[in-house]
Amino acid sequence: MDGPPDLGGFTDVDAAASPAAYAGYLDDVRGLGAVARWKERSFALLDPRPGARLLDVGCGTGDDVLALARLCGPDGSALGVDASAAMVAEARRRAAAAGVAGARFATGDAQALDLPDAAVDGCRAERTLLHLAEPARAVAEMARVVRPAGRVVLVEPDWHTLVVDAGDAATGHAVAAAAAERFRQGRVGRALRRLLLDAGLADVEVAARALVATGDAARADRLFDLAAAARAAAEEGRVTAEAAAAWLAEVRRAGDAGRLLVAMTSFMAAGRRP
Repeated sequence: MDGPPDLGGFTDVDAAASPAAYAGYLDDVRGLGAVARWKERSFALLDPRPGARLLDVGCGTGDDVLALARLCGPDGSALGVDASAAMVAEARRRAAAAGVAGARFATGDAQALDLPDAAVDGCRAERTLLHLAEPARAVAEMARVVRPAGRVVLVEPDWHTLVVDAGDAATGHAVAAAAAERFRQGRVGRALRRLLLDAGLADVEVAARALVATGDAARADRLFDLAAAARAAAEEGRVTAEAAAAWLAEVRRAGDAGRLLVAMTSFMAAGRRP
């Protein structure tokens, strides 16, 4: 299995040599059963009744928007907004192929949404704040465009919780730190409750679960980009190049033996606009 694209590159997908590689990575992650169930939980928190108007910020390839549009029925709609024109084009292609009329897409900035106040019944963002310069501004914008009593749902990993049960523990810790710091907001998962409260939302609730990959080193590398993180740890002087290479070899041997475990915590938080 090929390695993933530079995960930090989600900040500006349109500047990448191959935006399609990012779409492929999103499809890989979505294909995990645990991720699919986690998404369904976030959809349910929006209370997507027939006729509702919902917003997905940082919609990527638009598959979640299609799911939300179906839940809203023929009289409802779901709008996906993404900073990447390439992602929006792919989302529109998928919506047309699926024949989902209630799904709409637009390019836009999560930190300055081009929508009036109280324009939608509910809003969600998943793995979006991770890549933003000012996540608090984005959450405030989501709160602004949701009608009173509407909900905002946020789903984000916390890359500083990444753990790998293979190889030297100290080296693994250094590699995990290098992996987290590829992102603008590697710790944002743990901040979701605070961000919602600061945006003035009420009845804030939080849940967490671990995304776990076991056994297959290639699969784990595809999801977490461990090889690139090991290289970064060496380049940044966190560990020697020899230690990074030895650690990665141990990870691959553990995978070949079916003994590898890689895990990271994802947080979900929801709040209601008063």
